[in-house]
Amino acid sequence: MPRRLAVPAIALALAFSGASTVHAQDRTDFFVEQLKASPVYVSDSVTRRVDDADRKALEREVKAMPVPTYLIVAPDMSVEGVYGDDRLALLRDGLGKDGVYIVSDDRGRLDVGAYGVQLPVRSHDIFMATSYDIDRDAPGMDKIRYALALVRGEPRLPRAQRAVIPPSEGGPQPTPYAGLTDRGDDDGRLSSAALGFSILGSFFVGLTLAVVGLERRYRRRRARGRRHARSTIPAEGVRAQAVDAHARLVRDLGRRKAPSERAVDLEVAAAMALERGKPIDDLGALVLARRGREALKGDERARCFFDPRHKGPVTPTRWQSDRALVEVPACDACAHAIRTNRAPESVWDGDRPYWQRDTVWARTGFGALRRDMRAALAEDRR
Repeated sequence: MPRRLAVPAIALALAFSGASTVHAQDRTDFFVEQLKASPVYVSDSVTRRVDDADRKALEREVKAMPVPTYLIVAPDMSVEGVYGDDRLALLRDGLGKDGVYIVSDDRGRLDVGAYGVQLPVRSHDIFMATSYDIDRDAPGMDKIRYALALVRGEPRLPRAQRAVIPPSEGGPQPTPYAGLTDRGDDDGRLSSAALGFSILGSFFVGLTLAVVGLERRYRRRRARGRRHARSTIPAEGVRAQAVDAHARLVRDLGRRKAPSERAVDLEVAAAMALERGKPIDDLGALVLARRGREALKGDERARCFFDPRHKGPVTPTRWQSDRALVEVPACDACAHAIRTNRAPESVWDGDRPYWQRDTVWARTGFGALRRDMRAALAEDRR
């Protein structure tokens, strides 16, 4: 493209993208107003596939969700410059309420985001499951209700029943695109021209989306941190400490005529953790046994979510994990690290921070996010 045409072309593309962004913002504001009236909004434009009876069923299901859930079902507008995670973030900011936000079209192509709540699985995993597990031609309601079930913690469809197994989960690699058709020179030239215009259009669309979303994504990445401060678990030392702490708790319980129920529950939970055998489980047993002894004395203290061995008091701190924006108890050092956009010093489970894994310890924060660890460990056995 001649140089004198390049700048006007880019300016024109940005102008169109700006109009799309304004339109997207206007539609987001409309959605926010609808969510203020009801946590479920179904557009009148999708009633052919999601009718009034479906809307009422979704309202009942969302009302019974274990976490605040907000659902939008509306036509997809591909011309909009704001979509996906950015759209979800705008909805949450506009409504001002934590919870799970789901935006879907009438065919069940949806985005999921969690803000201030901890989900059993990552939002991205729910998106992937609804994209692959259910046949692409299935009714949109089936996919929306499947997403709600996964948010509730229900299991995915058995592997044998899933419509598609993606390559990332061991499925077959897609067949490479064979290229242009061989229907003749004229058709080939037309196809080449169409392909060229498509590539050019994609370039401008990508450029405008990058301009719109660059700053937001940069802030999110800084908040999460690309590197994580590390705190490893010395396997032998923690195992020995956990066994000793549990034995002390059992001895102290035996000396009490009527020990507290809380201390008894923590002793049982510590014993269950010791049976599991991994270093991260040994650390969990150590934390639970120590809390049990504190509960027996009536002075159980809260622990830091990032490493329960951190000393000192904790304060509720908003933190962007890989799954959601949540509020976790953090010690002074970890809270300061988050405020200054640094990674807090976390316990590592193998090759990554423990909270990046799908384990009982990541879901509960070693008891920082869930009090009943005896039940949590029992549920994890199933």
